[in-house]
Amino acid sequence: MIFGRRSPKLPPDVGARLDRRDSPLAHAELTDGRWAVAAAGALVVADADGVVGRYPWHTVEHGRWDGDAGELTVAWVDGAVTPLVLRPVEHDPARFTSTLRERVQSSVVHTESLDTPGGAFVRVNIRRDENGGLLSQVTVQGQLRGDDAERKLIDDLERRARSAVGLAT
Repeated sequence: MIFGRRSPKLPPDVGARLDRRDSPLAHAELTDGRWAVAAAGALVVADADGVVGRYPWHTVEHGRWDGDAGELTVAWVDGAVTPLVLRPVEHDPARFTSTLRERVQSSVVHTESLDTPGGAFVRVNIRRDENGGLLSQVTVQGQLRGDDAERKLIDDLERRARSAVGLAT
């Protein structure tokens, strides 16, 4: 059996800067000297001086690994926020990326979706935040028409999703 190179250990000075709730499940050293940490409740970016960014999993839409570029792009549910681009030192950070995927998916409790008559794809995710609370998120791919009939379809979709998990509608 051939064993691959193990990921470097998280430096103690970086680990000491993490909040107690952010115990690492997986981590990746980044080319800029920072570290990306996949913790139970959030993606954390830190260095020896402290936490640079903390992103609860329910705010992450998805991560996309580009092996050719050596980049992991993290997109947010709020599409208006610029994606986070991480450049791991390791050329195939499989453990880190699979942990990121698992944590994002674990925040999704229920999903409903539809194609609107105008051609947009609408998804409502019910997700669990890091404190255990449930919330609904509506995301759209494509262009919405913005008319009353379309708004009613989307409102009904969100109502169905919320009702399915016992949230107020």
